[in-house]
Amino acid sequence: KALIIAVSILIVMFTAQSYRLDRTQVKLDRTSKESERKDGTINALMDTVTVYKVRDTLNVASKAVLNLTLDELKKHRAKDAKLIEDLKIRAKDVELLAKVSTETKDTIPKHKWVPSVEVPGCLEYVDKWATITACFLDSTIMYALRDSLGMIVHRVPKRRFLWWRWGTKGYRVEVVNYNPKSTIRFNEFVKVLK
Repeated sequence: KALIIAVSILIVMFTAQSYRLDRTQVKLDRTSKESERKDGTINALMDTVTVYKVRDTLNVASKAVLNLTLDELKKHRAKDAKLIEDLKIRAKDVELLAKVSTETKDTIPKHKWVPSVEVPGCLEYVDKWATITACFLDSTIMYALRDSLGMIVHRVPKRRFLWWRWGTKGYRVEVVNYNPKSTIRFNEFVKVLK
């Protein structure tokens, strides 16, 4: 009878120890994943925008994606949180935030200016990306600039071997500006984690 009690006590102790070990492993895994996420966040914050050209005319800007939790978004991105609130979107429903800034510069030679049909006494320049009307009588310039942006988000693999890729180190966003006269000055992409 004492042997049965001793075995029962050992089984209960072994079960309790196994449960505590399992809980510790779950906490360790959670902490490890959080540490990797924060490391990726630091890398994304330290990453600069890489600007390059594709097909000789398309400007592309590339930057690492910033992964923030909902609490971090509210704490460190107050303006974004305020905008979400103003748009009447529940914060927990937000998936992604993207910001892109472009700058357009161009020089228009005098032979490209033509008399305006719509506004007499004014000169006009029209192309695929801009419409500019300059009136010298009342010293006004009216303009409309157009831009077209494409955004591609892709996974960056953590490990590679030959042609196999596995794991996720992070994400990068590539922003393509189809207007050859514009350059991308600022590119930011924030993924909100639940």
